[in-house]
Amino acid sequence: MRRPSVVPPHISVLIRMFCVWMIIFSLLRMGLLLRNVHFADDVPLQTLLQSFFVGARFDAAITCYLLSPLLFWGLIPFYGLQYQTRMLRFFPWLLSLVWSPLIFLGLAEFEFYREFHDRFNQLAIQYLLDDHATVISMVWNGYPVIPYLILWLVLTVLMGYALKLQINTTPLTSSFTWKTYLGKVLPVGLVLAAVLVIGARGGIQQMPLRWGDAYFSRNTFANHLALNGIFTLSKAALERQRHVLSRFWINRLPQEHALATARQLVLQQGDRVISDDGYALLRYPGSAGRTLAYDHPPRNVVLIIMESLSGEFVGTMGAPYGATPNLDRLAQKGILFDRFFSQGTHTHQGLFVTTCSFPNLPGFEYLMKNNLGQQPFRSFISLLHEQGFRSIYVYNGSFTWDNQEGFFRNQGMKYFVGRDDYRNPKFKDPTWGVSDEDMFLRGVEEISKLAAQGPTFALLQTLSNHAPFNLPAPAPFSGLSGPEELMPRLNGIRYSDWALGRFFDLAGREPWFNDTLFVIVGDHGFAYRSPMAMMDLSSYHVPLLLYYPRDAKGANRKIHTVGSQVDVLPTVMGLMGIRSLSQSWGRDLFRLAPADQGWAVIKPSGSGQTVGLVKGDRLFVISPKLNPSAYQFRLNPWTATQISLSPETAAVLSEELHGYIQTGINALMTFRAGVPADRMRILKNSRGTSYSGETFSGSTTFGKGTKKAAHMP
Repeated sequence: MRRPSVVPPHISVLIRMFCVWMIIFSLLRMGLLLRNVHFADDVPLQTLLQSFFVGARFDAAITCYLLSPLLFWGLIPFYGLQYQTRMLRFFPWLLSLVWSPLIFLGLAEFEFYREFHDRFNQLAIQYLLDDHATVISMVWNGYPVIPYLILWLVLTVLMGYALKLQINTTPLTSSFTWKTYLGKVLPVGLVLAAVLVIGARGGIQQMPLRWGDAYFSRNTFANHLALNGIFTLSKAALERQRHVLSRFWINRLPQEHALATARQLVLQQGDRVISDDGYALLRYPGSAGRTLAYDHPPRNVVLIIMESLSGEFVGTMGAPYGATPNLDRLAQKGILFDRFFSQGTHTHQGLFVTTCSFPNLPGFEYLMKNNLGQQPFRSFISLLHEQGFRSIYVYNGSFTWDNQEGFFRNQGMKYFVGRDDYRNPKFKDPTWGVSDEDMFLRGVEEISKLAAQGPTFALLQTLSNHAPFNLPAPAPFSGLSGPEELMPRLNGIRYSDWALGRFFDLAGREPWFNDTLFVIVGDHGFAYRSPMAMMDLSSYHVPLLLYYPRDAKGANRKIHTVGSQVDVLPTVMGLMGIRSLSQSWGRDLFRLAPADQGWAVIKPSGSGQTVGLVKGDRLFVISPKLNPSAYQFRLNPWTATQISLSPETAAVLSEELHGYIQTGINALMTFRAGVPADRMRILKNSRGTSYSGETFSGSTTFGKGTKKAAHMP
């Protein structure tokens, strides 16, 4: 006699449905591969097979979401799935009909990938929302619609038949007893519910599954193959819904007017603007008006992003705590910008904005985790790779945090060293990772290896100056002074500064040291005083230090020009003598006009819509549902006093903020924030001959007349 199963029949059906969907998703992935097999010419078979194993995790996550409603229906007493035997004749076909659009999307993605070289994203949603007649006509006339419709029908019928087979071979019953329900159905159902929750989030790891988790190899196609199109499309839809919050900043100005305003803010005299294809700020940088040029351009670039390095705590910028003696000594050898600002209060924004020179925008604060962040930005990595540079990212913590590895691999970063790659670290914080000393020691080692092979770009990011401030003991420093409530933070800053000094002591002995441009910038500051204004600038005030040991002409310079993290990339490229095609949203700070005080657009981290514009010692803030406000401020220590602006000045400043942000959001949403490789090849081949462009002269025409940038009185 057959023993009764521990698993209730209807739950057994769900498990079998899970298997059916996993097979369907594998078939769709195989179809995507076969339809786009030319992208796999240089991909080893082992890597392609691994794409299927990695992709199974994404397939399982989507399947868990699909099965969750059925599980909860099955757990309803008296009315659950297993008691509705009268529905069994039609249920498999009804379910197949409900689920069939997902199969259709899977098939449609074959052609989407062939066209756009990417899995479903915001662009797919944009097509769905565009002029339907035009889109339908384009699809009907440009793609093999009939064969796909036939294949869709066949797969839908096969799925219905498979579901019917699973249900028919499962002994469901229409009888209900509380003993069976409480003793078997409910306990097993709750266990399965927990399994579905774990599966839907991709496992029991700290962060839910993200697209960056599919980036297991250096081959982009293999990484894309591992993704699930329903997963990426769902994420894109959710992100788009969140972006509804940004409508305050969208379409406030006519698009051409907004574009002209953004160009007036960003472009510099002599820039050669590429005006086709809708790329707002695509240009070849000019050289007019340069105030600093090295006799021997640096061979290497080391970008050091310091966790929570607030300008309010840097000694050479006026802080009294004695927390940054090493940075202060370096400032005597280099160029310090002391009115420099981050674009957010989280490392995510500082890291992204600094490396890609694309601003932190309302509704898009986490682009490294956002599908829109998959665009090929004209970043430090891409620009320097084109010059033959090797690249490495050395970090104390886990690269899964903020989807860092997925994002930077997609941008072209070659080598990574994270918390699990350190050999016998001197100190390891259980919360975040190894100490800054360990990170810097490893940084010297890795840079030495790469620099021996050729020009090198290294991104180093610190982490020790972060709550809960677990630092090595005993402390390798002394001499701090400050309020007791600030001592944990001051100790963190001082330790990071000590580790920075250790890095330069060791790097100074290496053959690559003198040929390297060192760029040190804080990822953000932090608030510790009264806000005094709608935007607390102490949370954003950070140092930017440029140090090139080989050329002393920039030694011991302190520059008071206002700038922000979008300015780091164009400034460094200018010092390197690199005038490659750029789409930076900042400016080369050594090419400003003499009277230009600089500007910084600041967007607080989070979902709020408040945005500030800093010019000189004035702060102008716009927030929905509130009147714009203006302040005169001072740094070190941060203080602010509200002031009144003339209606004309306020209108121009408001126009500049709206134009800059609206143009940025439009570029992001239309996938014009980055430049695809095939478009880059065309632009490079046409440089200096037939590209559609103009040389920027410093003014921009808005219909009638010419508009000049506003300065606050």
